[in-house]
Amino acid sequence: MKLTTKLFNLSSEKRRNKMKNSQDGHHHRSEYIIDKKTPFELTESFRSLKATISVSVPKKENGGVAIMVTSSYPEEGKTTVAVNLSVMFAQSSVKVVLVDADIRKGRVAKYFKEKSAPGLSDYLSGQADLDSVIRTAHADAGDFDYISCGTRSPKPYELLESNHMKELLDKLREKYDYVIVDTPPVLLVSDALALAPATDGAVVVCRHMESYVSDIARTLNSLTFVKANVLGVIVNDYEEKVKKGYGYGGYKKSHYYSRYGYKYGYHYGYGSTDPETTDKEDEEVSE
Repeated sequence: MKLTTKLFNLSSEKRRNKMKNSQDGHHHRSEYIIDKKTPFELTESFRSLKATISVSVPKKENGGVAIMVTSSYPEEGKTTVAVNLSVMFAQSSVKVVLVDADIRKGRVAKYFKEKSAPGLSDYLSGQADLDSVIRTAHADAGDFDYISCGTRSPKPYELLESNHMKELLDKLREKYDYVIVDTPPVLLVSDALALAPATDGAVVVCRHMESYVSDIARTLNSLTFVKANVLGVIVNDYEEKVKKGYGYGGYKKSHYYSRYGYKYGYHYGYGSTDPETTDKEDEEVSE
């Protein structure tokens, strides 16, 4: 592994406080996007991450590169990292597109207060053309394009594994310098493994003092097994001084499996073609 980046816990502390003070438990993901008011330490962490990725996977002469952002389990911050990484690349005056490849439970559109459909799944299934699914995100730090996850599909793995998806990445590489791909957690569903070999590099996001080292190792091994170019690990919510007695394993796996697995497998009602329905379901589950 070439890359190890620590993202300090300032944004996560902000998230926890807002959720604690909120009456209904909902919060706007747009608040997690880097802007001019973001603390210096956090901005520099993302700038360092961008620089490290740029060196690890330099742009090609005949096109851009595709970087996959994933994690072992949900709620480790991979989507927030993917969004802010796109913002940092946009600051450098390069052309960037963020692709939400979590067709089951994508969240990228929520950061920009937009609906998820139409998006990636609609394009891959032939229900929409490419121009209609590419949108522009307006961030204080810089504008960039993005493709939301789209309408829920009964076969997300097959869509991501298809030649159509590989052809899409090739088209985006021709048009953009960097293609940032946000995928589902590796140890929860196999979707990310279907897409990993088609990208130029993959980074794994974990949460400091909550993610299990053994889970991170399993994730890295799975990505390596499918011949992904694993760049390294991003340590999210990093805190230099940790209270005594607080260690890895802060969350309960049984809770994650029962709640998140259920939402992935049953609650969404695979095959739904009603964008209004899928967006309502998005709001029912906080990240």
